[in-house]
Amino acid sequence: MKHLARKIFSMGEIKHPWLLLLSVAICVVTFTIDERVNPGDQLWLSVSYFASFTAAAAWAAANYVGHLRMNRLYRRQTDIGAYVDQLALSADDRQELRNYLEDFAADLERQGRRKEDAAKEAITQFKVTELLSMSKYSSPFETHGHHYLLGLSGLTLAAAAVFAVIGHALPDRSLFALIATSVAAVYGCCFLALFFLYKVMDNVLYRKVRDYFG
Repeated sequence: MKHLARKIFSMGEIKHPWLLLLSVAICVVTFTIDERVNPGDQLWLSVSYFASFTAAAAWAAANYVGHLRMNRLYRRQTDIGAYVDQLALSADDRQELRNYLEDFAADLERQGRRKEDAAKEAITQFKVTELLSMSKYSSPFETHGHHYLLGLSGLTLAAAAVFAVIGHALPDRSLFALIATSVAAVYGCCFLALFFLYKVMDNVLYRKVRDYFG
């Protein structure tokens, strides 16, 4: 539970925060002008709201891509022993494969390759389609748990509740409280929805890669 809580409230996991803050800033400024000035020409306000939405969508995409990592199994490796240990094989099969790769690397060394380059080439040559069936990790990508979105959503919605209470406590209608409550509530709900969207995207990515290599 403690480990889960740490992942949920790990705000350092957010990628490209400046893009998210830009979206919030545009939304707040546009909302303020819309409520305080209420100009007759609403076209530029619509453009500003759309710019805020576009910045938020761009952040959501960049944030997701920023958490994608190539599976450790598929990264360039120069240690044959460490590579073979990651494969879901029996001890005998693992030893047999290790001997094969080491013999292959030795042949490459005799041809003039450096030891590190020879091991890397031997591993690369082995990474073919059957790798997926014997890997403990069924996808070449490691997706993120995205738990920080739950924490971000919870904190933002809590802030919206606080602003709402402040707005009701003030004798006069507070424009600041109204805007802060509305923006925080919208972004809080969007963060929660984004968590589930990321999970769907993870599943789609896994299926596409599995079907491609299968």
